[in-house]
Amino acid sequence: MKEFLTIGELANIFNMDVQLLRHYDTKGLLVPQVRNSENNRRFYHFDQVYPLATIRYLRRLDYSLAQIKAFLHSNGLRDNLQMLSQQAQQLRRQCDELNATIQIIQQKVEFIEREQAVSQRDKFYVRTFPRRAFLHIGEEINLFTHELFYFYPTVGFYQGQRKWFGAYLYEDTPDEARRLPDLMAEQPVSYIPAEDYLCGYHYGPYLTIQDSIDRLFGEAYRRKLPVDDCVITPNIVDQCCEGHPDNYITGLEVRILSLDEQNEKKSFAAISKPEDI
Repeated sequence: MKEFLTIGELANIFNMDVQLLRHYDTKGLLVPQVRNSENNRRFYHFDQVYPLATIRYLRRLDYSLAQIKAFLHSNGLRDNLQMLSQQAQQLRRQCDELNATIQIIQQKVEFIEREQAVSQRDKFYVRTFPRRAFLHIGEEINLFTHELFYFYPTVGFYQGQRKWFGAYLYEDTPDEARRLPDLMAEQPVSYIPAEDYLCGYHYGPYLTIQDSIDRLFGEAYRRKLPVDDCVITPNIVDQCCEGHPDNYITGLEVRILSLDEQNEKKSFAAISKPEDI
């Protein structure tokens, strides 16, 4: 066995790029035992394969270079074991987050497939929904910098000239809220009430969604259904799974008012109506 190895020979043993060894040299993690002053060629003693193996092992455990340097320069077994235990805990947390992300993505895929399969152009129907959960995001401009936008279907709320948005969580009491990143876990869950809704669909870019909303209200008028003035718009096919806005599909839902709400509305109208002269 050769006593000294060139940088290329050492890199070949570990199937790694020589540039990475040069980087480790610069950072002081693995300094060649011999360096030719004339041509700056590096020569590593064969025993240096062991600290390099340690570096590779710790990188697999997602140690930073600073952590690896501290590990290599530590003379205490107890300290190193404690560092390994702490890293194991960190990896366990990351694993939990990855598993949660996998479940969230799979649930989103199932939602898109289920809702896309039943969507039809120019179709209006009444659908009974259970109470559904969402997390408030805010105005449209806030969507693109909000982490929830990239994990959950977006649900919009259109009320006259106002519109705001949230992250649709599907369930009444969602386990998803407990699987969110720590930053989001404390955000209160809001709910869409369980009621009968007149439903339809918008096909195409969001710029023309108001036309579809107007048609939904027109259908409610045709059916003589008293409805709320807020239209709920869950994204079904959007930019997260489709590159062309013409192929977007958005749900349209407007809540049918209960008998009590209808009576309250009539009473308010009667009070507001000016007296005949």
